[in-house]
Amino acid sequence: MIERLKPRDIREAAKVYNKRLRMEIPKGLSTLNKTIKHLKEVETFVYKKNNKIKGLISFIFKSKNEIKIDFICALEQRRGIGTALMKRLAKFSMRKKIKFIYSNASSQDKRTIKFYEACGFKRYGKYFADKNFMLFRIKAKPEWILEKIKSKERSLAKHI
Repeated sequence: MIERLKPRDIREAAKVYNKRLRMEIPKGLSTLNKTIKHLKEVETFVYKKNNKIKGLISFIFKSKNEIKIDFICALEQRRGIGTALMKRLAKFSMRKKIKFIYSNASSQDKRTIKFYEACGFKRYGKYFADKNFMLFRIKAKPEWILEKIKSKERSLAKHI
Protein backbone atom coordinates (compact mmCIF):
# COMPACT_ATOMS: atom_id res chain seq x y z
CA MET A 1 0.00 0.00 0.00
CA ILE A 2 1.27 3.46 -0.86
CA GLU A 3 0.20 6.50 1.12
CA ARG A 4 1.36 9.97 2.07
CA LEU A 5 3.74 10.10 4.98
CA LYS A 6 1.79 10.65 8.20
CA PRO A 7 3.26 12.44 11.22
CA ARG A 8 3.04 9.25 13.30
CA ASP A 9 5.23 7.42 10.73
CA ILE A 10 7.92 10.08 10.30
CA ARG A 11 10.44 8.50 12.69
CA GLU A 12 10.16 5.10 10.97
CA ALA A 13 10.46 6.77 7.54
CA ALA A 14 13.58 8.62 8.72
CA LYS A 15 15.16 5.33 9.77
CA VAL A 16 14.43 3.81 6.35
CA TYR A 17 15.82 6.93 4.65
CA ASN A 18 19.01 6.86 6.73
CA LYS A 19 19.49 3.12 6.37
CA ARG A 20 19.45 3.42 2.61
CA LEU A 21 21.40 6.69 2.60
CA ARG A 22 24.25 5.17 4.62
CA MET A 23 24.99 2.94 1.64
CA GLU A 24 25.69 6.06 -0.41
CA ILE A 25 27.31 8.57 1.97
CA PRO A 26 29.62 8.24 4.97
CA LYS A 27 27.98 7.19 8.22
CA GLY A 28 27.21 10.08 10.56
CA LEU A 29 26.63 12.64 7.84
CA SER A 30 22.87 12.35 8.25
CA THR A 31 21.52 12.01 11.79
CA LEU A 32 18.03 10.79 12.59
CA ASN A 33 16.95 14.23 13.85
CA LYS A 34 18.27 15.95 10.70
CA THR A 35 16.38 13.45 8.56
CA ILE A 36 13.15 13.89 10.53
CA LYS A 37 13.46 17.66 10.09
CA HIS A 38 14.15 17.21 6.37
CA LEU A 39 11.16 14.87 5.87
CA LYS A 40 8.93 17.53 7.42
CA GLU A 41 10.07 19.95 4.68
CA VAL A 42 9.38 17.69 1.66
CA GLU A 43 6.41 15.77 0.31
CA THR A 44 6.73 12.01 0.81
CA PHE A 45 4.90 8.87 -0.23
CA VAL A 46 5.67 5.67 1.65
CA TYR A 47 5.28 2.06 0.59
CA LYS A 48 3.99 -0.09 3.43
CA LYS A 49 3.82 -3.84 3.73
CA ASN A 50 2.42 -5.45 6.88
CA ASN A 51 2.15 -1.94 8.36
CA LYS A 52 5.92 -1.38 8.04
CA ILE A 53 7.56 1.16 5.74
CA LYS A 54 9.54 -0.70 3.08
CA GLY A 55 10.30 2.25 0.81
CA LEU A 56 9.70 5.93 0.20
CA ILE A 57 9.91 8.67 -2.37
CA SER A 58 10.33 12.27 -1.27
CA PHE A 59 10.03 15.27 -3.56
CA ILE A 60 9.63 19.01 -3.73
CA PHE A 61 7.70 21.31 -6.03
CA LYS A 62 10.29 23.40 -7.90
CA SER A 63 7.64 25.40 -9.76
CA LYS A 64 3.96 25.04 -10.48
CA ASN A 65 4.76 22.51 -13.21
CA GLU A 66 7.96 20.78 -12.02
CA ILE A 67 8.74 18.31 -9.28
CA LYS A 68 12.25 17.35 -8.17
CA ILE A 69 12.72 13.93 -6.63
CA ASP A 70 14.67 14.38 -3.45
CA PHE A 71 15.16 10.72 -2.61
CA ILE A 72 13.75 7.32 -3.54
CA CYS A 73 14.62 4.12 -1.76
CA ALA A 74 13.44 0.63 -1.02
CA LEU A 75 14.69 -1.65 1.72
CA GLU A 76 14.21 -4.66 -0.56
CA GLN A 77 15.67 -4.34 -4.05
CA ARG A 78 14.07 -5.78 -7.21
CA ARG A 79 10.65 -6.28 -5.58
CA GLY A 80 8.81 -3.54 -7.49
CA ILE A 81 8.73 -1.11 -4.56
CA GLY A 82 10.64 1.68 -6.32
CA THR A 83 8.59 1.23 -9.48
CA ALA A 84 5.32 1.35 -7.51
CA LEU A 85 6.45 4.55 -5.78
CA MET A 86 7.45 6.11 -9.10
CA LYS A 87 4.09 5.16 -10.61
CA ARG A 88 2.28 6.79 -7.66
CA LEU A 89 4.34 9.97 -8.09
CA ALA A 90 3.59 10.05 -11.83
CA LYS A 91 -0.17 9.70 -11.24
CA PHE A 92 -0.05 12.38 -8.53
CA SER A 93 1.90 14.65 -10.92
CA MET A 94 -0.64 14.22 -13.69
CA ARG A 95 -3.47 15.23 -11.32
CA LYS A 96 -1.45 18.31 -10.33
CA LYS A 97 -0.73 19.10 -14.02
CA ILE A 98 3.04 18.73 -13.51
CA LYS A 99 4.92 18.78 -16.82
CA PHE A 100 8.27 17.37 -15.69
CA ILE A 101 9.70 15.29 -12.88
CA TYR A 102 13.44 15.48 -12.56
CA SER A 103 16.29 14.31 -10.37
CA ASN A 104 20.04 13.89 -10.23
CA ALA A 105 21.94 10.61 -10.24
CA SER A 106 25.59 9.92 -9.59
CA SER A 107 27.40 8.92 -12.77
CA GLN A 108 28.95 6.09 -10.73
CA ASP A 109 25.59 4.70 -9.55
CA LYS A 110 24.73 2.49 -12.52
CA ARG A 111 21.86 0.75 -10.69
CA THR A 112 20.07 4.04 -10.00
CA ILE A 113 20.57 5.30 -13.54
CA LYS A 114 19.23 2.01 -14.93
CA PHE A 115 16.19 2.25 -12.62
CA TYR A 116 15.38 5.81 -13.71
CA GLU A 117 15.79 4.91 -17.39
CA ALA A 118 13.56 1.84 -16.92
CA CYS A 119 10.94 4.27 -15.57
CA GLY A 120 11.12 6.51 -18.65
CA PHE A 121 13.64 9.14 -17.54
CA LYS A 122 16.14 10.62 -19.98
CA ARG A 123 19.49 12.24 -19.29
CA TYR A 124 19.57 15.90 -20.24
CA GLY A 125 22.77 17.19 -18.71
CA LYS A 126 25.49 16.69 -16.19
CA TYR A 127 27.46 18.68 -13.67
CA PHE A 128 30.22 18.18 -11.14
CA ALA A 129 29.27 18.41 -7.48
CA ASP A 130 33.03 18.57 -6.94
CA LYS A 131 35.97 17.80 -9.20
CA ASN A 132 35.64 14.02 -8.75
CA PHE A 133 31.88 13.60 -8.42
CA MET A 134 29.74 13.94 -11.54
CA LEU A 135 25.95 13.91 -11.46
CA PHE A 136 23.61 13.31 -14.37
CA ARG A 137 20.49 15.44 -14.62
CA ILE A 138 17.55 13.27 -15.59
CA LYS A 139 13.93 14.10 -16.28
CA ALA A 140 10.66 12.63 -17.49
CA LYS A 141 7.13 13.68 -18.19
CA PRO A 142 4.65 11.86 -15.92
CA GLU A 143 3.05 10.24 -18.97
CA TRP A 144 6.45 8.86 -20.09
CA ILE A 145 6.82 7.21 -16.69
CA LEU A 146 3.34 5.66 -16.75
CA GLU A 147 3.77 4.39 -20.33
CA LYS A 148 7.19 2.88 -19.61
CA ILE A 149 5.94 1.16 -16.43
CA LYS A 150 2.81 -0.09 -18.22
CA SER A 151 5.00 -1.49 -21.00
CA LYS A 152 7.22 -3.21 -18.41
CA GLU A 153 4.14 -4.69 -16.68
CA ARG A 154 2.80 -6.03 -20.02
CA SER A 155 6.17 -7.57 -20.78
CA LEU A 156 6.31 -9.28 -17.38
CA ALA A 157 2.74 -10.57 -17.76
CA LYS A 158 3.72 -12.34 -21.01
CA HIS A 159 6.33 -14.37 -19.14
CA ILE A 160 3.98 -15.59 -16.42
